[in-house]
Parts: sequence; C-alpha cells; structure tokens
Amino acid sequence: MRTTAFNDAGKEFRLAYIPLYRDDEANHCAGCGRQQWIIGRMTAECGFCGTALPLEKFSTWSTSPRIECRGSQADELPEYLRPVS
Repeated sequence: MRTTAFNDAGKEFRLAYIPLYRDDEANHCAGCGRQQWIIGRMTAECGFCGTALPLEKFSTWSTSPRIECRGSQADELPEYLRPVS
C-alpha cells in the first residue's frame, strides 16, 4: 500500500489511511473488530455491526449487454448512437 505521494510542486506528503476490504489479507471491522463480512460487488459489510468498506478491487462492469457498432463512421450513425463530443 502506498503511504506517500507528491503534489504539483513535487513535494512529498503522507497519504491518509483509507480503510478498504482487501481479499488477500485478514480484515478486521473498524467498528467492532470482528472478521465476519458480507461481500458485495463494490462494498463489504460487517456481519455484526453493519460497517461498510469499499472493496480494494472491484469491477464497474455490469451484467447488461454491451452494444458496439463496427464498420461505421460516426456521421453515418443515427443521432442517438453518435459519440458525445
């Protein structure tokens, strides 16, 4: 985990602690200290007190189908399919 970063002027500073649920290590709840978690797609919730932590690694891809147009120029597409500029 990174603990330092650099600002625009190139000066080093310490990063704040960001509690995350990490799937490769033991995770203790910040609220009650226990280790029982309900894991979702984007967060993990403590099974005892309900404290929620964001997952360190999660996907923003949903299960909805992806629609992709191939072989067309943007000006040939209907208005509702054209890329937003």
